[in-house]
Amino acid sequence: MDYDESVNFDLYKNYDYYVIKDNGLNDLDNKRVFRVLDSVLPQKGFKEKTIPDFNVNFYAEVFTVENQSNIGIGIGGGNRGVGGGVSSGIPINTSKNIISFTLEFIDALTKELFWQTVVETQIKANDTPEERQVFFEKIILKALEKYPPGS
Repeated sequence: MDYDESVNFDLYKNYDYYVIKDNGLNDLDNKRVFRVLDSVLPQKGFKEKTIPDFNVNFYAEVFTVENQSNIGIGIGGGNRGVGGGVSSGIPINTSKNIISFTLEFIDALTKELFWQTVVETQIKANDTPEERQVFFEKIILKALEKYPPGS
């Protein structure tokens, strides 16, 4: 999390959205994020208004992380002081998709960023729509858990 230390966060009560085009999410995931934000932000005391105090922006990047490890296999034997053995390592390649989700609050009048947070976590490509909704709920709750700063 990063923020402007000179900002009085109590002045920001009303929000609207300013979402960049091609923000890294598909239309369905964008709708999920809007639904979650429209549910969570009022719980933090914010109201959505056409002429807001601040704008909410979000974007995401999904990337693949490769994990490479080996499993060792050994076979040994011995008979009265005579020993022998064979060992080998088998490489195992796995990968996982990581989402880096950024949430920003921007002053509506000055257009200056005053608060930003990034949440990185694993995302599954084959989740059901219900699982994806829950996934974005968890990400956004995590992103907002330390807002406002010092709370």
